[in-house]
Amino acid sequence: MKRLLAAIMFILFTLGTACAEQPVVGFVTGASGLGDLSFNDMCYGGIRKAQQEFNFKLIILEPDKSGNITEKNFTNLIQQSDILILVGAQYLQIIKKEAPQYPDKKFILCEVPITGMKNVSSVFFAQEEGSFLAGALAAMTSRTGKIGFIGGTPIPPVLRFEQGYVKGAKYAAPDIKVVVEYISPLGDFSGFEAPAKGYNMAMGQYKSGADIIFTVAGLTGNGIIEAARRSGKLAIGVDSDQDSLAKGFVLTSMIKKMDVAAYNELKAVMQGNFKPGATGYGLKENGVALSDMKYTRDKIPAGVLEKVEEIRQKIINGEIKMNFQK
Repeated sequence: MKRLLAAIMFILFTLGTACAEQPVVGFVTGASGLGDLSFNDMCYGGIRKAQQEFNFKLIILEPDKSGNITEKNFTNLIQQSDILILVGAQYLQIIKKEAPQYPDKKFILCEVPITGMKNVSSVFFAQEEGSFLAGALAAMTSRTGKIGFIGGTPIPPVLRFEQGYVKGAKYAAPDIKVVVEYISPLGDFSGFEAPAKGYNMAMGQYKSGADIIFTVAGLTGNGIIEAARRSGKLAIGVDSDQDSLAKGFVLTSMIKKMDVAAYNELKAVMQGNFKPGATGYGLKENGVALSDMKYTRDKIPAGVLEKVEEIRQKIINGEIKMNFQK
């Protein structure tokens, strides 16, 4: 009798487990999609870590070749998902439009802050702080007195990268020249997935005298890093640690801990601790940082890294203010 009861209990437990609803997470990548070795892959790493811990189903939606998603595809994903996590400022308006129509769904936006919406949380990064350090390092390492910046398209988050980089460079070396260019105009997100264009633009900057270029352009950055390798110059990677993509030719990478942010946000939802609003990650929170530069330390002049660390502490302590235009 005990064996029969145990068997019945096991069957009921198995059926109950099988019938339990598995949460569904919809992941909308940024313009360059997965495989960019940058912010999309970084975010995906945090999502996969959360999936292994909380066992949810994952549906991935990537933009088309123009770097956009259709409202129809997004709506279909919403209807299939319990939680949606999106990467990129390009999704700000579509979330503002769609989220109120699905109050039972949770939305997470990584890149820009959103407040005042009950079912939307967001994370944003003080990329201007990390970029300030990258600019200071580049200016103090440059041998030509000329450095460059190449962005995907001039959306607000990328502009903050640019402004931080330029101001950091000028802080460290007031006479430094900084060339700034963008792959595509505002509204055209194809600039984040055009490595050939990035390569050509970077080669143009190198030929004009720049010896270090900061790339903030997703997959396009791979072309810029290749240009650095072929020309014997230096690039600065972005979002993830890209130093190993061309060992000795990537001076450093300005890392945004998007994997940490994505994991933290999904963990909060899964544990019933979802909080709408915006959460910031800066130098103080270790949300942005320069890479270890293990392949390029021999190319950095003596004393420069100590000066960069001094600047980092001044930013954290508030001695250097981050006042930027939007």
